[in-house]
Amino acid sequence: MSNTIQVSEELTKHRNCLIQNTPSEKYPDLVTVVKTPKVKEIFNTRRYLTLSHAIIAIDLWEGEQLISKGARGAKKDMIELGITEEEILESVED
Repeated sequence: MSNTIQVSEELTKHRNCLIQNTPSEKYPDLVTVVKTPKVKEIFNTRRYLTLSHAIIAIDLWEGEQLISKGARGAKKDMIELGITEEEILESVED
């Protein structure tokens, strides 16, 4: 939670996403993501049971994005080294 900032009593900001407390009788810790950057639009208006659930979802998504970008970069580096795409696919299947 190092990138989490408490903006106000109702709002928390985590990695450029604004998360608002929206409690109900049944779920007193309910939160809603109310504002996101364009690339994280998938989270806009999503509701989570707790603030930590919302933060985990955002961090997980960002981690998956980094991994996919790393995979593309690794594939490009292998091709530059002279390894063909067929060899890359064969090594992944093993």
